Amino acid sequence: MEVIVITSSSEKEKEITQIIRLFENGLQTLHIRKPKWSKTDISVFIESIPQEYHSKIVIHGHYKLAIKYKLKGIHLHRKHRNNKLKNRWNRLLIKLRHPSLIITSTFNSIESLRENSLSFDYVFLNSVFTSHSYYNKDEEAGVNLLKSILNKANIPVYALGGVTKDRIDVVRAAGFQGVGLSSAVWKHIDKNPQEVLSLIQAA
Repeated sequence: MEVIVITSSSEKEKEITQIIRLFENGLQTLHIRKPKWSKTDISVFIESIPQEYHSKIVIHGHYKLAIKYKLKGIHLHRKHRNNKLKNRWNRLLIKLRHPSLIITSTFNSIESLRENSLSFDYVFLNSVFTSHSYYNKDEEAGVNLLKSILNKANIPVYALGGVTKDRIDVVRAAGFQGVGLSSAVWKHIDKNPQEVLSLIQAA
């Protein structure tokens, strides 16, 4: 399974240094998610990361930067994935002009994932192990529900929300392609970087 790391939504001390360290230890995909940052802020952030890693970066917003810096892809917000003509046209243009650019998104419920008719390279299913979880460790029903939805999704789905090392086996059993990590990384990487690296390698 692949592990994808998502940046903190706010500025973190030593974040660039830690990102480089993650790449050096095998991280294949980083999502830059800074919803309140300007295009200039994101540009500076990307330029602070060595160019050799740009092809492993997916950005949430300011999508033209993905082309400027030859990034891995873009992550569509919910408002950009609806089927309005403008959105359909923009998605088509992106794929026609930049066929190697991947397009991803996040679904916040199994219902929205089930109803999705768009093609993505992969998506996240949010809140898998949070207070609004679909999984109960004492019941197989939650895992079986996830498995049935993922089998019908026809796109790779990554588990997001509350993923820890001891839940990797459950994620795998449910049929997820991988996991997305954010707080599990940024809350612990300064104090216990080896634990974070082992979590990434455990998958």
